[in-house]
Amino acid sequence: MPPLKPLKKRPVARRKLSEIVFEQLIELIREEGYAPGDPLPTERELMETFGVGRPVVREALQRLEGMGMISIQHGERAKVRQLDMHALIQQLDVSARHLLSTSAESVDHLREARVFFETGLVRIVAERADADALERLRAALERMRTLSDAPRTEFIPADMAFHLEIARISGNPIYLAVAKAILEWMADYRRDMLRFKGTEVSIAEHERIFERVEQGDAEGAVRAMRDHLTAVGGG
Repeated sequence: MPPLKPLKKRPVARRKLSEIVFEQLIELIREEGYAPGDPLPTERELMETFGVGRPVVREALQRLEGMGMISIQHGERAKVRQLDMHALIQQLDVSARHLLSTSAESVDHLREARVFFETGLVRIVAERADADALERLRAALERMRTLSDAPRTEFIPADMAFHLEIARISGNPIYLAVAKAILEWMADYRRDMLRFKGTEVSIAEHERIFERVEQGDAEGAVRAMRDHLTAVGGG
């Protein structure tokens, strides 16, 4: 038997009490079947349950709030929130906006991701849209037409609503949440794009997208969306 080699030191990482309480709170919510709107036990009850002090409980609760799992109002017990894709993506909002405001390269990457994402979406919609879905998309387009001479602050939300309706028609809530985030993150930049392109050009591009979707022409819808998003200033 060969001689044993000396073992390398493997120090056990020390974990903060708040991390342990944080994990146990998640288990508590899951195991006890807390529903959105249900209040959690008071801080004092949680202190007694986990055998820790108030600062530890508060730090764990604040981490849960940061993840969007609970809401905390001063003077009230923490309450469980409805957790969905919108809430999850919203947690990235501040960081994403900071990154976009400080990095031109990140804006370019977001534009590229949007083209990839929305051309895929419009293909799905052209293949699946029924009469009700087409009517909603037509209404969004008509809203843009009525605002052709309106200030940009009014026109841009209508433009965004058209793209969000495409995501909604897909029937996938994850697609809708991602589309909403991308559009909101690009909103400031798109104001400058629309100032260059003009609302009439933007409306005409959206009309071509709608026509291709209405005819069930998936490839044509993809081309129309790609042309719209990659044209000079794509809006």
